[in-house]
This record gives sequence, structure tokens and C-alpha cells, in this order.
Amino acid sequence: MKNVGLGIPLAVGMAGTVASLFVGGKKLHTAFGIAWTALSLVHAYQYRKNMKNNMKKGIQKVNILKAVGIPTTKLEWFLKSVKVASYIPGRIRVYSKALINNPQLKEKVENALAKYPELDKVTINLISGSVLIQYRPENIKANKELCEIVNYAKNHVKR
Repeated sequence: MKNVGLGIPLAVGMAGTVASLFVGGKKLHTAFGIAWTALSLVHAYQYRKNMKNNMKKGIQKVNILKAVGIPTTKLEWFLKSVKVASYIPGRIRVYSKALINNPQLKEKVENALAKYPELDKVTINLISGSVLIQYRPENIKANKELCEIVNYAKNHVKR
């Protein structure tokens, strides 16, 4: 089917459907609604390839779990489980009750953070459950995950 311009007919169908709610009878409203629906289906058929490609791109760009706030990585799970006590560019302190007297978790956190060479120093205190992360702000700009940590800390610090 040739791509016929449907912008004006669709607008008229929509306006007629809405206007017929207030002026006119049920039959007029039904007729405009059917016309609007039919034009919308023809329009969708004309642009089905574009819509299909846009849907694929949209699904790839939008992570549904992230959109509703569900962590998708170990790092995100960790961040959701801590309280950000302080944030100064180059220094973040978080507290986790799970780290108190838990040397196994301390080792896991140290190993997870050790994979980031951009971090200068990570200090974990098992008595308080404190994690101190020290870094140079200019070093982390290229690392997307570390930028997420810094943004999380900025936005969740307890003031």
C-alpha cells in the first residue's frame, strides 16, 4: 500500500471522536471512533517496518528491570544494600550492616572493587561495616560503572 498522508484525516477522526462526546449522538461518536481506528490501523500498516525497527531499538535501549529500580548487577545490589554516609569528590563512605563481623563478605567486596584500577584505595572496617572508597575524580570519567557509583553516592548521601 502506498504511503498516503494520513495526518489530517487522523486528526479529524480524533477531533470528531472527542467532539462527538459532547455534541452529537452515540451513532456519530461511534462512526468517528470507527473511522479513527481504521485510519490508525492503515497508518500503522504503512509504517510497520519503521515501527518494528523502532521497537527493537527501544527494547535494546530500555532495560525494564533498571527502569523499575531492580538491580541488575552485583554492583547495583551492593549499592542498594548500603547507606551512603558521606560523599566528597574523590572520597565516598558507605555503611552496610551485612559487613559487620563478616570477613567473607569483606573479601568479596574487596575483590569486586579491586577490579577497578581507577580506585586508589578501598578500606573496609568489619566493626562498623564502613567502606571508604578513595579515588581521583578525573580517573573515573572513562569508567561507566564507577560513574554510576559516584552518581548514586551524590544522590543518596545522608545529609
